[in-house]
Amino acid sequence: MSGWLHLDPLPPVWPPDRFEVRSIRPGPEAPAADRYHFSALAQEAALRLRDIGLATQIQVIRLADGAILYDLAAGVHRPLAEW
Repeated sequence: MSGWLHLDPLPPVWPPDRFEVRSIRPGPEAPAADRYHFSALAQEAALRLRDIGLATQIQVIRLADGAILYDLAAGVHRPLAEW
């Protein structure tokens, strides 16, 4: 029974986040930031925010190096293969 208790921390279940979708929304919610591990999910979130008009400004940033992959106001939209 003594082997049941471990003091070593368990490894994280989820992979680390790699992308952040930042948006500015009208009203009381104002700025928001959501993080994603998968590039396709981050891109889909940004495009859906754009398509439904929920946000006035949208950016997707790669957390590893701070590269801006999508920016609605600046007209930046890098292909998913470059994410």
